[in-house]
Amino acid sequence: MAANRLAMPAGRTPNPLESPSSSTRQAASAADWNWKARFEAYNRLQAAAADLGEKLPIPEIVAVGGQSDGKSSLLEALLGFRFNLREVEMGTRRPLVLQMVHDPTAHDPRCRFKEEDSEEYGSPLVVATEIADVIKQRTQSHLQKIQAAVSSEPIFMRAEYAHCPNLTVIDTPGLVLKPMKGEPDTTPEEILSMVKSIASPPHRLLLFLQQSSVEWRSSLWLDTIREIDPSFRRTIIIVSKFDNRLKEKVKGGFSEEKYAPYIGFSCLRKHLESEIQKRYKEAVPATLALLEERCIGVSEDLSRLESKLQATSDVSQLRRSATLHVASICRHLHHLLVGAADLDPELWGLTTEEEQKHSGIVRWPGITIALEPANFSLKLYGGAAFERVIHEFHCAAYSMKCPPLSREKVANIPVARAEKGRCSGLTMVAADIARAAARSFLAPLIDTACDRLAFILQSLFELAMECSRNHDSRLDNQNAEDMDGYVGFLAAVRRSYYKFVEDLSKQCKQTVRHHLDSVTSPYYHFPGVTFLDLSDSGSVLELPGDSIGGKKKGNGNMIDGGAKKKHATMPAYANTNSNHHSNDIPGADDLVSKSGSSYSSICSIYAQYFAKMREVLIERSVPCELNSGFLTPWHERLFLALGFELFAVKDDKFMNMFVAPGAVDAIQNERESLLKHQKTFVSCLNEFKNISSTL
Repeated sequence: MAANRLAMPAGRTPNPLESPSSSTRQAASAADWNWKARFEAYNRLQAAAADLGEKLPIPEIVAVGGQSDGKSSLLEALLGFRFNLREVEMGTRRPLVLQMVHDPTAHDPRCRFKEEDSEEYGSPLVVATEIADVIKQRTQSHLQKIQAAVSSEPIFMRAEYAHCPNLTVIDTPGLVLKPMKGEPDTTPEEILSMVKSIASPPHRLLLFLQQSSVEWRSSLWLDTIREIDPSFRRTIIIVSKFDNRLKEKVKGGFSEEKYAPYIGFSCLRKHLESEIQKRYKEAVPATLALLEERCIGVSEDLSRLESKLQATSDVSQLRRSATLHVASICRHLHHLLVGAADLDPELWGLTTEEEQKHSGIVRWPGITIALEPANFSLKLYGGAAFERVIHEFHCAAYSMKCPPLSREKVANIPVARAEKGRCSGLTMVAADIARAAARSFLAPLIDTACDRLAFILQSLFELAMECSRNHDSRLDNQNAEDMDGYVGFLAAVRRSYYKFVEDLSKQCKQTVRHHLDSVTSPYYHFPGVTFLDLSDSGSVLELPGDSIGGKKKGNGNMIDGGAKKKHATMPAYANTNSNHHSNDIPGADDLVSKSGSSYSSICSIYAQYFAKMREVLIERSVPCELNSGFLTPWHERLFLALGFELFAVKDDKFMNMFVAPGAVDAIQNERESLLKHQKTFVSCLNEFKNISSTL
């Protein structure tokens, strides 16, 4: 009686003239109505959530057990009629969401299946035995479509009947140890994984069926249940086929009527209804809050799509927003290059080694030793990383040994070249060889430096995008926020920026190559340097340091350049009459065979020429041109170059960056889907508001 009174609607006062039995019946009727309303509301919300792909913490019952442990019999017992589910081999390979609705007027069961990919339910099945056929057909069709042996996509079945309770049970495929004939070997593992996934959410109540003939210590699946619910707080263990054991052990047979309050199906049914009623009631406030949150989220998504659709028809506004966004990116690019530290270097910077790996340029051509430029181990980006590459190029150039000069190469010098006066002839031979060596060995270093610097500049784009997003979020800049959704436009900006940097790299390579050709030209004059000493000493002066005119520092990455040393003068030979041809005039063979000093002289002159050309290029020309070739046009022309390529086009081409073929249709379809979500959630929200008012 006390329980019945507590279940009466709020505000209702018992009539003292009513008999206790009449008051009790009315209270029970009101409680039943509230319970059925909650049950129907959760059923609709459950079906809607599954259809919309939403995961909501709705109280649900999940039936779990091994194959042939009695799950199908339990479902048929709950329904109150048989539909031969057991005749479907291994039940099903898809979960079955069985929504049972107690309807006293339904003297014959009315069973309907929810259409695939729809919220609508089909026509009632006339013959109950058709249910198993529908489950089998839908399972096979779906598995063939997705090319799989099992699927977690549920089948929804609604059964209205006078002899079934108000319950919703998710029936899972029976757990097995071995696959059926013709099925993949992984089928048992896939079923186990799916069952664990379905049963794991804490808002779900587990019905674990275990045959009474199995000893608990020998249970195949009890450990699985323990993994899902370690404390067994939300698990109901059902010992199936228990009547068979009682008939074997109880003398005179088992009286179901006598033990009905303690064991048996009727006791289980009452317990399940009571447990799910309690859970439904407890979950109403949280469900109401969750629905309100979903409604707000869907409304915001709809507003965003409406803005996108409107933007596709307002080209001028879109041009303005896009221009502001590109200007913001360019502004942050400039700040990063001049030395801004808006982003954490630990997250966004790179060490020299990381930079080499990311750029795909892991070494400098011709350099075999490890280079350690200044700050090589620090994570840098922007202008600091740019300067580090310049210094690394400097280290690489001075770490290169003077290319060896073989006797064969000297011997192949035309005799005519050597006959232009012994001294000047040797010098010309050595200088020509040195020029060719400088072009051959320094040109690849220059190209590599340009490629590395281009990578530094290109990698700034993502950093500038991040800075722009952070800046706009602080200022709540709506325009920039809108641009983030236009993937095609942002990709076009990135392509244009990369192309701009690549063009700078090509131009810079040409400019620096021009300086290389100039310095290695026979007509280039080294100011203040005299390579020939025409005195009568005839001695060969020793060059300081190693063969390239200097000595190594530290790790061997830096060599003191010739600019800081006094250059040795080359040997002088006795003045000879150019018209007098004698054996003293060196021919090609004489350079390597008749006089070892001639070969040594050529090597010395060659080494000095190479060192001097390298010094002029590395200390004066190349670093200056790398800076001016990249940074000057980068600062002066970046925004204009991007703007010209992105915005100096007709409207239809401009809109292609924002509206790809079929994009408007895709947005419209997404909008329709969100409207469907909104309608469903608002309906469920209103329903749960009514339910909460009766609690």
